[in-house]
Amino acid sequence: MNKTNKKSGRSRFSRKKIADFYHESTDKVGKHFSDNFISRIQNAHEVRLWIIEWVLLIVVVFLFAIVQSMWYGDSYHVDAYVKGGNYTEAVLGEVSSMNPLYATTNAEKTLGRLLFANLVSPDGSSHSKGELAKSAKMDNTGRVWTVTLRDNIFWSDGEPILADDVIFTVDLIRDRSAKTTISADFSHVSTKKINEKTIEFTLPSTYVDFMDSLEFPVVPRHILGDISPALVYESDFSTHPVCSGPFVLNAMQAANVTNLNTQTIYLNRNTKYFLSDTKLDTFTLKTYKKREDIIEALNASEATATAELANDSAEKLRKGISSRESLLNGGVFAFINTKSDNLSNKYIRQAISRGVNMNKVRENIDESQILDYPILERQESLTYPELLKYDLNAAKELIAKAQFKYNKQGKIVDKDGLPVVLNIAVQKRDTITEVAERFAEELRLLGFDVSVNVYDESQTTADFFTAVVRPRDYDILFYEVNLGVSADPFVYYSSTQATAGGWNFSNYTNSLVDDALLSAHTTTNMNIRKAKYEYFLKTWAADVPAIAMYQSSLKYYYESNVQIYSENLQMTDVLDRFNDVRYWASEKRSVNVTP
Repeated sequence: MNKTNKKSGRSRFSRKKIADFYHESTDKVGKHFSDNFISRIQNAHEVRLWIIEWVLLIVVVFLFAIVQSMWYGDSYHVDAYVKGGNYTEAVLGEVSSMNPLYATTNAEKTLGRLLFANLVSPDGSSHSKGELAKSAKMDNTGRVWTVTLRDNIFWSDGEPILADDVIFTVDLIRDRSAKTTISADFSHVSTKKINEKTIEFTLPSTYVDFMDSLEFPVVPRHILGDISPALVYESDFSTHPVCSGPFVLNAMQAANVTNLNTQTIYLNRNTKYFLSDTKLDTFTLKTYKKREDIIEALNASEATATAELANDSAEKLRKGISSRESLLNGGVFAFINTKSDNLSNKYIRQAISRGVNMNKVRENIDESQILDYPILERQESLTYPELLKYDLNAAKELIAKAQFKYNKQGKIVDKDGLPVVLNIAVQKRDTITEVAERFAEELRLLGFDVSVNVYDESQTTADFFTAVVRPRDYDILFYEVNLGVSADPFVYYSSTQATAGGWNFSNYTNSLVDDALLSAHTTTNMNIRKAKYEYFLKTWAADVPAIAMYQSSLKYYYESNVQIYSENLQMTDVLDRFNDVRYWASEKRSVNVTP
């Protein structure tokens, strides 16, 4: 009990001592503050200028620190294109089938390139390289090509893409009952499966550019293999395709909006695509029948871009629409039907070549697009022959040499005194139609009667080819052709192609040219190849089976705030714009940058 009381007393003493010390300290601090600050405030006015300067200096330093923080903070952020978003492209034509082996309209070709990967495709420098194929190698003879597929490539349903798919596709292309639209000719090419990833192609003769023929879309054998080739087009695959390209089908919607009869095809990113870093979440195609409708769609922001408009369409488009133009490995030619009664004589064709002022015909064509020959300089390094120069008097002499003459009205007539009438066929497509009309006017000035048959653009290319081109229903055909990745005029000027189903639109036959083209087509000796092509060009210029007009180009109109194909991308045709589609983007976001 006593012990407890003693402890209690010591506790009370300690608390009292601490309280006294606290009060004493507080009094001293208060007195010091009062003596040294409060009592001297009245003297502040004597140093107020000095105080103001220091306060302003502190404020300036503080503000500078804030600005510096914001300034350097922005330097570590940048607006960049990121994954996500949608891209809408407007295209011409109707989509009747999504099977890429049957694509005829621009819409079907565009869709096919987005949904399906090719076996090989041109690279950014316009040379063939593997796409689904990892490699394509020629043996020492140039007759046997071995193609090896990439590892880990799959169809959109998860099934692997194998050698069987490639062989099945080739068999389908060469089966006449299938009636595919692929131009590659495999009729004399045999295929052999080496293993699940390797195919061997054996050719009837050497062909050093065979790799270019492998630019075709592959279709799945496990889906189509049990269907008769004649019924493949009508199968469900044409509306519900299993794909291998950067996108897959989501849905297709048809609409009749103010009689436009548009189709909207919605695509999603293909998660099974072997190049799976595609930025866009979705890609939408909108089809239209007329270019005027596409212009309205762009102006109404219903579409992001289009490759369907003429070079002079910019003035019809709203602000915010940019354009990019790229030359292609193609060109527009006036193919002269050498089997036509009025044009079978070489002197008449030479007269046309000399009597048409090409400067007037090519009026408004950019100088970079002027085309004189059927082989491009970027395809092959050659010595080009000199073309016949414009000379009206020389042209008239050639007409007389062909045993034609001029009547009193200044018209060219044949030996029976009948006017020589030339029928020109051309599709209605802005520039090419205008060039054909100017060419016709030059022919009239030379003395020919000329009829220009313009086929409306609503008629599909397939219909035009079937009704006009295939039966050679023209004297002169204005037509745009793809000259290919590598130089190979064989398909357009070999007599073997001067048939209803062939691509020799001039019906041109010359046995020496046939030999030269075949030799260049098959030799592995580059010096011989060069010499043969130079001989062909010299003979082509003298025989005049065709007259080159201008090189093809892609004029691409697009919203300024999206990312499209690279400016440095060299393209063979308009579909090559999709070779780097996985980098296209429509969404931007501020992202951190590592200092």
